[in-house]
Amino acid sequence: MSDWEDDEPYDDKPQVSNVKSVPKRSYDNRRSDENRRRERESCTNRNSGRDSTYGRNFHCKESLYVRPESIGRIVGRAGSTIQRLQLDFNVRIDADKSRGKVTVLGDDKGKINDALNRIRKIVDEGNDGNNQSQRPHGSGYNRSDRNNQTYRSYGRDDDNPFDYHYPKSSYDRNENYNANQGGIIDWAAHNKKAELARAERWSKCPPLKKDFYVEHAEVANMDKDNVAQIRLQNNNTTVSRVFEQKNDESDNIPNPIWKFEQCFGQYPDMLAEVAKQQFKKPSPIQAQAWPILLKGEDLIGIAQTGTGKTLAFLLPALIHIEYQSIPRSERGGPNVLILAPTRELALQIEKETNKYSFRGIKAVCIYGGGSRRDQIQHVEQGVEVIICTPGRLNDLIQAKVIDVTTVTYLVLDEADRMLDMGFEPQIRKVLLDIRPDRQTIMTSATWPPGVRRLAQSYMNNPIQVCVGSLDLAATHSVRQVVEIVEESEKFDMVKSFVKSMRSDDKIIVFCGKKVRADDLSSDLSLAGYLCQAIHGSRDQADREQAIADITSGEVKILIATDVASRGLDIDDVTHVINYDFPRNIEEYVHRIGRTGRAGRTGTSISYITRSDWGLAAELIKIMEEAGQDVPDKLRDMADRFGKMKERRSDQNMRGRRGGGGGGGGNRSYGHRSY
Repeated sequence: MSDWEDDEPYDDKPQVSNVKSVPKRSYDNRRSDENRRRERESCTNRNSGRDSTYGRNFHCKESLYVRPESIGRIVGRAGSTIQRLQLDFNVRIDADKSRGKVTVLGDDKGKINDALNRIRKIVDEGNDGNNQSQRPHGSGYNRSDRNNQTYRSYGRDDDNPFDYHYPKSSYDRNENYNANQGGIIDWAAHNKKAELARAERWSKCPPLKKDFYVEHAEVANMDKDNVAQIRLQNNNTTVSRVFEQKNDESDNIPNPIWKFEQCFGQYPDMLAEVAKQQFKKPSPIQAQAWPILLKGEDLIGIAQTGTGKTLAFLLPALIHIEYQSIPRSERGGPNVLILAPTRELALQIEKETNKYSFRGIKAVCIYGGGSRRDQIQHVEQGVEVIICTPGRLNDLIQAKVIDVTTVTYLVLDEADRMLDMGFEPQIRKVLLDIRPDRQTIMTSATWPPGVRRLAQSYMNNPIQVCVGSLDLAATHSVRQVVEIVEESEKFDMVKSFVKSMRSDDKIIVFCGKKVRADDLSSDLSLAGYLCQAIHGSRDQADREQAIADITSGEVKILIATDVASRGLDIDDVTHVINYDFPRNIEEYVHRIGRTGRAGRTGTSISYITRSDWGLAAELIKIMEEAGQDVPDKLRDMADRFGKMKERRSDQNMRGRRGGGGGGGGNRSYGHRSY
């Protein structure tokens, strides 16, 4: 825009200008004669109705003042309405929302008036929709009143051409008008309408069968004392309904089993598959979860890592798929959906699923980093079980490759970890498209408020099975060793440990950052020790190769971040080293759970520096609960941290009482002694 375009408006009314006004006198001293000549010509053209944009001279011009909120209707979406008006009537229309002014320019007075009438009609239609429901009955508000409010009240007084009268808001008018009348949203009606629409949508789903449990006579004849004794022997398993009871179902909880035949006796094919794995007896979580899931109940399973949670929900899922009333070929999609937080855990679940070839049921694992084309191809070939991470699942749902409306058995594995990683929005989005009468299972190592909130929103009066205590605890099959060290001593200590490893030792070294994991892996490799590294920035093929190498024993050292703290099921890991102590005590419990699995014992070694002293007290509780020896240096570290917190709290209290905002209250700002 040139510097003269806002010197004068089309008429004698003041206009709001986006160009900074410049005193003419100062410009006259500096501009050349040519610039002054161009300015005079331009102003003359514009006052005569010339439009510089269209390059035309208009002979007629009319203006209309409307409510500023009506300008949007005149302009239309992306300018569609105002463009149509200009083409229909061969006019130029300028709309100024800040002033509520519409200017129509053209060569034909009649077409200008027709355009103005059409604009009035557009404004009237908008006012009919906005004002009719808000005007009280009997207020005497009619079309002529509305026209006066819309147009005439925006005009100028004859005595003062620059005095504009904008209509007062509903809060300023002294009218007997209730602002809430007709304007409040009836949420109850909208919710009822949404519920009816949701019920109509899901009423078309095929029938669903969830109860496949036939209780064995030995289990059914148990009294309460026997049930309590078995649960106590199974690591003090507690069972309850965690939310509000419905229909007095509080006592309708199946008894635990202690033999595979008691649960799968009616399904000899499944019993044969279990026998191939040579398990001696069900684990504590399986003993109670299998009867609950086969009965069709929703389940929340809380247990430590390595306790058989995957098999606890997997075998009932296979029975759920096979024994529905509708043949598999007519269901139109998968029946079981298993969500996992990490690729490693998803691949581990797929590996566990493929161990059980039950009635030709197919499973596919979809995850970010893998071949999207291959994953889509496997899904389109037909699968009954989808094991996935939330991101790739939403990707394929949006691409209409996966239809989750056919899912009837949903598993959220390691739900606490998924919430920690920020997957809650993706999870909630997926749950909206799955039929509400599904069977839902959540597994978790802890019971934080986020998991509880998610369960309360999307589960149907679930039964919670907790193996051990809800308080955080480490597995007792792992010996915990703590070393108080300096940061510079860590590498030499790891190198010394690796040098003394036996032939049957296998270790995982956890680092806090990806860069640290790469550096440590490179340093050990340069020192002549064969190792692999795994973290989130490595290619998926490299991550899978690292896991394959450590599992097969080709390498004995795996350097990892917390992506490997859950779902990495390698039975013969003998040692876990926390090169960097984790940021929270929950991750510590999961890390050391990578050893001491499947009835074996293991050892964890943690390097603690002064920067980790904030977690010393919590670490002491974990070690004492597991019956471990706590070093005196660790207790001293926890005491010092506690005293520091008390001292800082006292300083803050004195600062608040003193009214000072200097952040401490007792800090001296006078002369300093050197």
